Amino acid sequence: MTIEYEEIKDTMSKKKQKLEQLREAYHAACNAYRDELIRQWELSPCYGYWNSDTPGTIYHYGDTHNLTMEDIIYIVDNGIKENEVIRWEDYTLSAHEFGFHLPSLRSWHQGCPVAPQSTFDRLAKMKAVLAAAIKEEHDRIEGDID
Repeated sequence: MTIEYEEIKDTMSKKKQKLEQLREAYHAACNAYRDELIRQWELSPCYGYWNSDTPGTIYHYGDTHNLTMEDIIYIVDNGIKENEVIRWEDYTLSAHEFGFHLPSLRSWHQGCPVAPQSTFDRLAKMKAVLAAAIKEEHDRIEGDID
């Protein structure tokens, strides 16, 4: 049995159309979730954008938020307030600085174990002392070279 070229071409075209429909539906769903986030948090839509203008990637809002699609869905589905997300973002910045585990928003919201702020404050002081000692040693070495 020989499959005709036109049948193959037609089958490929239908698959391509189906994939395009799926992509369009996905982008529409991502934009709908983004719009609901903007509504829930009472944000202005003119300050946000999708990474590479592609719905479902990272959504950047102003200088404050960089949210994955997973984060947006979790926020919208669970009515998470913006200030809770800001607390999580602040924690992950401090945790990253000192090599701590970075919890997902879902884990954070569900109460995963985290280091207290006092730990980060103590480590920041120690880091400042170390940075000053390193600078002092660099300055001493540079003074010996001249």
